Amino acid sequence: MLDMLVVGGGYVGLSAAVAVKQAAPHLDVAVVEAAPEHVWKGDTRASAIIAAASKMLEVFGIWNEIEPEAQPITKMVVTDSRTSDPVRPVFLTFDGAVEEGRPFAHMIPNVAMVAALRGLCQRLGIEIRHGLSATELKTQDSHVTVTLSDGSALEARLLVACDGVRSKLRDLAGIRTVTWDYGQSGIVATVEHERPHEGCAEEHFLPAGPFAILPLRNNRSSLVWTELTHDADRLVAADDLVFEEELERRFGH
Repeated sequence: MLDMLVVGGGYVGLSAAVAVKQAAPHLDVAVVEAAPEHVWKGDTRASAIIAAASKMLEVFGIWNEIEPEAQPITKMVVTDSRTSDPVRPVFLTFDGAVEEGRPFAHMIPNVAMVAALRGLCQRLGIEIRHGLSATELKTQDSHVTVTLSDGSALEARLLVACDGVRSKLRDLAGIRTVTWDYGQSGIVATVEHERPHEGCAEEHFLPAGPFAILPLRNNRSSLVWTELTHDADRLVAADDLVFEEELERRFGH
């Protein structure tokens, strides 16, 4: 029987497994991930990590592996306007460090964090099982039994659900949610700048939704672009020229 089973092998689930295993090395910890092995290497997304999270990765002993890929966020600028407005008034801005030498946040490619955490899991003896999802959940007084998609079953004293916003474990546990459709979709992309971004993150609140420009290493930025779903579908299907023109309009400069 496992002491702890984590369902979900992204950086959240892997961090939970590592934190417990490092605190109590005698515990038997395992991770189950629905995606096949190596799929994570194709993840082009990046995430904003606040100072407390980078400190946690430092405590894990893997920050030195991740830091070369981590872009410090030195300033945050927030505007609220229409796409066509010639000037976008800034209504919120902040910068600074939480302590000497530590900015308030970093932007880090997901693949860099997952690679470092997976390597640490291997060194700690945490098994990661790929291509499996939970199909059934039974709870007993002292443990839970999780049936997986290959028909096997795992028993654990503690079960941690890290399987995302549409958590199958949450459904199996009978935890109710209330959802509604905003009629919006998100476009995620990476762009390279002509001029230095100087570590500045920008978020423009536009009528169709937020448009965030989040700095990465090598003078690139990760975009999180929210649009009405029918407009998002049109933009993704458009040729590069149309996409770039619409992108430039939203950059605002």
